[in-house]
Amino acid sequence: MADEDDDIEWIREEAKESTPLTPATPATVVNSFSTDFVALNNPKTIEILAPEASEEEKPRKENSPPEVTDSNLLSAKGFGQPPDTPTSIDDSISFDISECERQLNNTTAEAKELLQRLGEKTQLATENNAKISQDLAEAQNDARKVRWDDTVHKTIDDHFQVPPPPELPSGGLPRNVESVLVGEGLVEAVTGTLVLPNGLVLVTDEVHGVLLFDIQGGVVAKVNPPEFKRFTSPVYHKEHILMLADAKDNEGHCARFVIKFSLGLQYVGRIECPKWLQEHTILRERLSIAHTDFLYLCVCGEIFSGLYELTPVGQWTELEYKLSEAYIDMLAFATVGPITQLLVVEGRKNYVLLISVRESQIVDRKRMAICERPGALARDEAGRLFVANRSSASIQLVDTMKWASARNVAITDAMVRHFTACWGLLAIPLKHAIRLQRYSFR
Repeated sequence: MADEDDDIEWIREEAKESTPLTPATPATVVNSFSTDFVALNNPKTIEILAPEASEEEKPRKENSPPEVTDSNLLSAKGFGQPPDTPTSIDDSISFDISECERQLNNTTAEAKELLQRLGEKTQLATENNAKISQDLAEAQNDARKVRWDDTVHKTIDDHFQVPPPPELPSGGLPRNVESVLVGEGLVEAVTGTLVLPNGLVLVTDEVHGVLLFDIQGGVVAKVNPPEFKRFTSPVYHKEHILMLADAKDNEGHCARFVIKFSLGLQYVGRIECPKWLQEHTILRERLSIAHTDFLYLCVCGEIFSGLYELTPVGQWTELEYKLSEAYIDMLAFATVGPITQLLVVEGRKNYVLLISVRESQIVDRKRMAICERPGALARDEAGRLFVANRSSASIQLVDTMKWASARNVAITDAMVRHFTACWGLLAIPLKHAIRLQRYSFR
């Protein structure tokens, strides 16, 4: 027993000298963990009695700082307390959430305001686009409705609003007469016809020269000088008449000339055509003049076709030379600024060329099929375009808005090499006469 007491007293001295075991020390935590572990394994309740503190340790515990335990840590962190218990940490968290909510509300309000402004701007842009589209559509409709005066025709679809062709200043055909024959038995090979503003009909004939007829068919004048032969393709321009004829040049050689006459068939002057044409056989030739006083000559040979321009100063320029093509007719149709538009009929392929000429050069070229087999072309003083359709043996009015023949104006022979439309009359050459026929759109 003495030994046992000595052992117990020794243990107590070690306990005094060593650090007192408290629940916060690692030993206590280890003991507690081991006890819980044993309790979990053994369903029996195990009670562990903590060693009693000595009298010397009591005042030390009273003066020592509060013990830090697991329960204290949980209570300091807010665990294990009712949700309604306020803490300093909860107050700071609630304050931060309120500030975030306020900022979120402000941001939401600003976003709603921006969206509202964006919607207003979008609606305004949509209204502006709709207004611009409407204005553009109206402008396009106005552009399609081409306004013409009394001297220019509208599209053929509106032919009921087209003014009637003007009558000749000197009087045309009687109102109950649709057509008459002029020069019957007085001409043999008609190469060109022309209705003059004074009411006379000019006819060029290879045998009888140049003749003037009145509406009733009487001969007013006749010119057949021996120095000129083969008159053809008469054109009226500024109180003068231009035509092609053969004559001798200064060297005594036969050449082709452009001859100028007055309305009374008085000779005014001449200018020679391109000389190299004398070396070829010319089957057809056509003369036309634009409003700019530029003269255009179209020739069709055996194996070629050519297009030439004569300036007001007397200079010839070759615009086009084509092999294996047949230019059977040509017409100076319109002048738009510096550009002159020429209509050329290609007889082999049955189409019409719209050629744009600027500064003696071809700048544009288009092919058009205005009818089945186009032949001769004619344009009256109001700008109406007529074409002789070789397929239907008729003269048709061409809608220049669509570039297609619209309606028949006259019935002719199958082959019309040339004709004239002027002052409401068509001058159509026949075998031994000229037929004058009235045309109208009513």
